[in-house]
Amino acid sequence: MKFHPLILFLFGLCFISCDNLKKDDQLKEREMNLLKREKEFAAKKQDYETLKVLRDSLENAAESTSLDSIITNPIPDDVIGKWNGKMICTESTCPENVIGDQRNDIWIFSKQNLTIINKSGGERSYKAKFTGSEIKLNSENTTSNLNKSEITLQFPNETIGRIKGNRELIGTNCISKFSVELEKIKE
Repeated sequence: MKFHPLILFLFGLCFISCDNLKKDDQLKEREMNLLKREKEFAAKKQDYETLKVLRDSLENAAESTSLDSIITNPIPDDVIGKWNGKMICTESTCPENVIGDQRNDIWIFSKQNLTIINKSGGERSYKAKFTGSEIKLNSENTTSNLNKSEITLQFPNETIGRIKGNRELIGTNCISKFSVELEKIKE
């Protein structure tokens, strides 16, 4: 029995085409899996972008929150007015301040801020945040004074004409710390 070459060719073509059908099915299945993964990736990317926007808005909110935008209790009426301030340097890495240096200034409290007037007439303003047991004061930076100053004053249950606290003066690459004692000026 002799096989005709044409019959052998047709028979081989059938096997080859059957194999191509399997490969087509595998290719379609891979394409479906790839589309599914692309959709999952797009969803994850969308979640990531949403989280980035949320993070940025939280960072911007934190940066914009300052003493100006925080609602604070007003400074009590018995604190408002003029005080004699005595500050003694307790710690310093700044060349202009030495441990033991003493400063005497006039402190003028209003409802939301403080002005300190030194002996030579120089003034410095502070924003105040009163929490009930203490006042936190932060200096308002000006072009003439770039040093940052933070003052914390503790209140006894009843203010009887004296307040104690501390002041931290932050200069260029240095910090000076002072103990603060205030005595109310009787008018």
